[in-house]
Amino acid sequence: MDPQRQDRGLRCGPAAGRRTAVAGRRGVSAGAPPAGVVASLYRHRGLVGVLVARDLKARYRGTFLGYLWSLLNPLLLLAVYAAVFTWVIPARATSNVPYPIFLFAGLLPWLFGSGALLDSAIVLADNGPLLRKVVCPPEVFPAVTVLSHLVHHLLALPVLLAATAVAAGMGLVRFPWTVVLLPFALFLWVLAVGGLSLAVAALAVHFRDLKDLLHNVLNLAFFATPIIYTLDKIPVRLLRRLIEANPVTPLIEVYRDVVLLGVVPSLLLWAWAAAVALVFWLAGAWVFSRLRETIAETV
Repeated sequence: MDPQRQDRGLRCGPAAGRRTAVAGRRGVSAGAPPAGVVASLYRHRGLVGVLVARDLKARYRGTFLGYLWSLLNPLLLLAVYAAVFTWVIPARATSNVPYPIFLFAGLLPWLFGSGALLDSAIVLADNGPLLRKVVCPPEVFPAVTVLSHLVHHLLALPVLLAATAVAAGMGLVRFPWTVVLLPFALFLWVLAVGGLSLAVAALAVHFRDLKDLLHNVLNLAFFATPIIYTLDKIPVRLLRRLIEANPVTPLIEVYRDVVLLGVVPSLLLWAWAAAVALVFWLAGAWVFSRLRETIAETV
């Protein structure tokens, strides 16, 4: 987002500015964290919506196809995976699901989360002028980043569902009725990514090397998460246990179960994924609240 362009015509209002300034000096938004962060985001939900719309428009401004790229990018990605893992490096998932679709179903939520985290590492610095001039609450900007990436994720979902429908029409799989549970799986992803994005955004203001470090951590985490493989493919028992303990694993498993495999996740898996998402949110909101009062003067 262009801070100078956003600054023109954008106002949080004098009252909002005074509340934000007072809250900033206290180090919370409106009450103890994470309730203060939630209350602030709810109070400024109109501003969040405006900034999400501006971010989406700015992303495709000047392009010929515009928002169609949100559909074409995942479609082209799926086509590449289908070609590579069908003819160049034949691979199979444990289930009867074609491997390219299996891989794509794991990549979609991962790309949503990793993209939001990487953008969160620079969002406050990029919006420094807006933070200093308009006195907007800083938690708005990580929220905008997460919601913008969520919109792109939702625009890419039809590609996955269409590919699954084609595979079902060919008799390779059964179309998963469990897709009706997808909103619950997505909510857990948004909760987890939202919390982590808050922490990353606040920490990146004070530690400028965080973005480069985050790139490497995410690259390692990608291979430590069952995205390109299934847990039963891991031959070493200890390694399999370590990957099962990866907090992102239940989030990936729940998502892929409901959107592709047609499996209702067990209550234990749901509980594990929900606990991970809640811990990520609480931890991220706590870190953000502790550093919040120093953000505007540091960016």
